[in-house]
Amino acid sequence: MNDYHFTVQPGEPLNRWVHTDLTIAPYRSEKAVFDHPVNITEEYVQIVYPGRQQFLDQRLKEEVLLPETDFHHIYFPFENPRLEFSAFIPTPHLLSVYGRTFIKPDEGGAFPFTVSTCGSVEIWVNGSKQLSWTPYTRNLASHKDITLTLEEGFNEVILYMDDLAERDVNYFTELRYTGQTALEGYIKVPASPEQIEQAERLLTSLYFSKDIYRSGRLEVYMNREEASGIEELFVNVNRNHLLNPVFDSKADDELDAFDFSFNVSLDENGFQKLMSVDDLSSNGLLQFDIGVVLPGGVQVARRMVASILTNDDPGQSFSDSLPERKQEILEFFSQSEKLDLNAGFSLIHLNGKVDEQAKRHIRSCFDEIQKKGDCADFRLAPLLGFTIKYQDTIPADFHEELKELAVNFRYWIDEPGNDVMWYFSENHALLFHVSQYFAGHLYPDTTFSVSGRTGREQYEKGKERLEEWFEVFLKYGYSEWNSTTYLPIDLIGFFSLYESAPDEHIRKLAKEALDFTFKIIAVNLHGKTMSTTYGRVYEHDLKAMEMGETANLAFITWKKGKLNTAMRCTTLFCLSSYEPPTLEDYFIEDASKALVTQYKQGIKEVYTYNYKTSSYCMSAAIRFNSYKKGHQQHAMNIALDQDNTQIWINHPGEAVYSGENRPSFWAGNGISPNITQYKQYMFLEYRLKEPFLPYIHAYLPFWKLDEVREEGNWLFAKKDDAYIGLYFSNGYELQEKGAIAHREARSYGAHHRVIATCASEAEVGSFKAFVEEQVNAAILIDSHRWSYATERAGTLQVIDDQLYANGKPVEYDAGYEVEEEHISIPQFQQ
Repeated sequence: MNDYHFTVQPGEPLNRWVHTDLTIAPYRSEKAVFDHPVNITEEYVQIVYPGRQQFLDQRLKEEVLLPETDFHHIYFPFENPRLEFSAFIPTPHLLSVYGRTFIKPDEGGAFPFTVSTCGSVEIWVNGSKQLSWTPYTRNLASHKDITLTLEEGFNEVILYMDDLAERDVNYFTELRYTGQTALEGYIKVPASPEQIEQAERLLTSLYFSKDIYRSGRLEVYMNREEASGIEELFVNVNRNHLLNPVFDSKADDELDAFDFSFNVSLDENGFQKLMSVDDLSSNGLLQFDIGVVLPGGVQVARRMVASILTNDDPGQSFSDSLPERKQEILEFFSQSEKLDLNAGFSLIHLNGKVDEQAKRHIRSCFDEIQKKGDCADFRLAPLLGFTIKYQDTIPADFHEELKELAVNFRYWIDEPGNDVMWYFSENHALLFHVSQYFAGHLYPDTTFSVSGRTGREQYEKGKERLEEWFEVFLKYGYSEWNSTTYLPIDLIGFFSLYESAPDEHIRKLAKEALDFTFKIIAVNLHGKTMSTTYGRVYEHDLKAMEMGETANLAFITWKKGKLNTAMRCTTLFCLSSYEPPTLEDYFIEDASKALVTQYKQGIKEVYTYNYKTSSYCMSAAIRFNSYKKGHQQHAMNIALDQDNTQIWINHPGEAVYSGENRPSFWAGNGISPNITQYKQYMFLEYRLKEPFLPYIHAYLPFWKLDEVREEGNWLFAKKDDAYIGLYFSNGYELQEKGAIAHREARSYGAHHRVIATCASEAEVGSFKAFVEEQVNAAILIDSHRWSYATERAGTLQVIDDQLYANGKPVEYDAGYEVEEEHISIPQFQQ
């Protein structure tokens, strides 16, 4: 064994550890009922399930002892300041792990640290326990200032952490040193420390050549100077089934089958081909563990993510008739190679029978429903709706399998259970109520095993809950406003009810909700998808919008989106007789026209302001949650051209580039900005505070951009005939190294003001002219007012958070109905 030495400077984290096996054990609590209202906002809410309370009652009585197992896994943190194993597990599991490191002060004494966790932490120094802390604040980090008594010389530090995983779990401990002098440290490693350091430098330099691949080569860039003596990399590819299953509907057995590993010899140039995109048989967000095997068998690896979109072109043209196009799309869906419930629906509809292939597709979701895994309601609701509509086609033996699923499911928290399914968000509540309503209708005389109710009672209860849900929804709209992640989930319920509800008034409510939703999609449609502000979002959504269901819906509905294999609500749309109202006025194709739309959504009255032309689209949630802690809200967005080139600014919620936290590095905001907008001019102000990261940043998909130009505090980009300018009051740095290389413009500081503006060639002529106009803009900033002025824009001022355009206050007074204004844009004259 060798000593791998490191230094911990004041203010830095102690994140070098060797750890035991990570224990992941199923947790089964006593079944119980409980009561809690549905969350009618998009915010994160903390709800203690009975199973968690039982875990806490038991765990807080236990004494944690030093481990008897070996420490044989080296933790490679890269950019992560924490010892972290965050994940998504759809059923309850206990997580625990021990870590060990050695640290040496200049002399003995008490040394201060800040420890952060969402679960529990125990710390021993030289065999003596110095900390036992059990905040158990589930996914919300708690922070505690502590002192560790260290002896002169090296001290063995052992850390233990545990938590109960309920769906998404932020499972980490951060130990940040807050002393005045540096600490020396080391960990025991069975390899050359110099070789480990070299491998880490090489892997730190890696970045993908793009964030979404459709064809060609999957490539990473590396610093070849760090590769001396390293001849090959290993790559483990694992479809990320621990991400929120809102992304995925594959069966467990197929997920396992998709995992594979391979080695690749290093090329001589800076770009390293990992594999052909065509070799990846699945669409979606994939994790790539890329690493080096050192002499002695030590594996040094880092995790990176990229999205894959293949097999999205069936090589045919589609009818201009919506009913005919729906059938053609079902043919495309039915050819899916992956096991998918909706491919089974398509096959049954097209063939008029339930054959073995269709059964395999449909059974792929049975395990999730039987285990009551989180998001099982996403599968059960459409499955029961399909069963109602096609009950004469389904054979008796398969009917019995479906009935077994339905009568043994838990439909709400007033029924005893020990699962951790999430019931309380807008979309989940809807689908649980739809499932209960359908199940009760299908099996009225059967006693349901979990609740003890008859089907007839379940039907009445489900109908009552649906009526209450729609009463709120049709008054306030989406609490998770404009969300391209969760809007399609609500559509699963709407389409299912529209086609299969036994009550006419429920079908009418579903149609009203469908009409509203398609209007929201049309209003925000730009660049083949919804380009706007979102109430809930994930990194996957932002970077690969063309893979989402709203892009697919837009293609099916208007041939204006992007055909893909996101099949859940889109399959139900194609199976339905529903046709949306005429919405073409919301599509802008004339370069001399612009559309301004404004509306509120949710009980919190979140205000969407959207300005779009044929060349770009700018959207903001006006004055939403200003200067407060954020979650997964995407507060602003800018889209250039028509191929889903998305640019946004956010305050990262964690340091890990593609981590599991909410908010994450790219999705959501640690601290929310204050935003105002007038036409194509947007003003953002951030006031950051501890313990959050001290910078904001902009996402730049460099592989899509024709040109990026830096001019002082201004950052400019060009995409075809669309231009964008971003002014950072604190300046910025384009990142050139690591997984975020060329994608990130980072601006440091606690107080930021940012101006964002767009224009097109038709408006201002050349990109050079646009840059010159913005560089010469008059920008003044003081403590409570800031202003921007050009000849074309006039003078725009923000005074105490109020925006003024040429001296007149900009009012945001739209209601829950979409207000629209069509504008003629002055055209550039040579």
